[in-house]
Amino acid sequence: MNWYKKAAFKTLYHGTSINNYDSIKNVGLVPEVGNFVRDSYESEYDHAGVEFDPTPLVYATDKEDLGKAVTAMMNAVANMLGRDWLNEITLNELKNYGMLVIMRQGADYMEQRPWEETGPYGDWQGETDNQYPAVEPGDYYSEDSQDGHILVGNKMVAFLTKQGLWPPYQLEGGAEEKRKQLLTMAIRYHIKEKPELKEQIVEKIKQNIMSLTDEEVEQHYKTYSEKINELV
Repeated sequence: MNWYKKAAFKTLYHGTSINNYDSIKNVGLVPEVGNFVRDSYESEYDHAGVEFDPTPLVYATDKEDLGKAVTAMMNAVANMLGRDWLNEITLNELKNYGMLVIMRQGADYMEQRPWEETGPYGDWQGETDNQYPAVEPGDYYSEDSQDGHILVGNKMVAFLTKQGLWPPYQLEGGAEEKRKQLLTMAIRYHIKEKPELKEQIVEKIKQNIMSLTDEEVEQHYKTYSEKINELV
């Protein structure tokens, strides 16, 4: 199977938990078959009666798909804290124990599975000879160790907020907190257009945002994050 190609230059991201801080700081990201990969794919192989024995890899994503790194981070923190599901952790726990690794020239050293590939999509689907069963379309991967810059705590939260990915809506309180932040951003953005109509604008924005679904809040949050960044 010829799924994979060399990635073009760009910064890549890897989400994990803070218990890996010393290891990553000292030797970088080391290829492995981690809990996130096993939790996501091993059961499909078990059900099919196929041995799950993938090649150890370092996984990463680009900014366009940065949410994958956040999901991986939540999974790592949940495993670190002994939780069964990633949505059982709190925002404060994710802030305190999550870690984002930024590989500023990561795409120079990693392969990428093309987005246009349609199958297999990470599950076994009879591909018992697939040594990269957890590499999905768009994923970056490497069999070699990778260096990176570490973000934790407030700096990590600030970066993910700027990208429209904090707080994660999957966590308790995350959706409503993001709705409040969206309200603030939308008011800030639209007030500058007609400051003399401040009260009417604020009231209209409140009504519109409170009527949005959580999924619509996610979409608008990303849009307004970009608009606010343009104002800075």
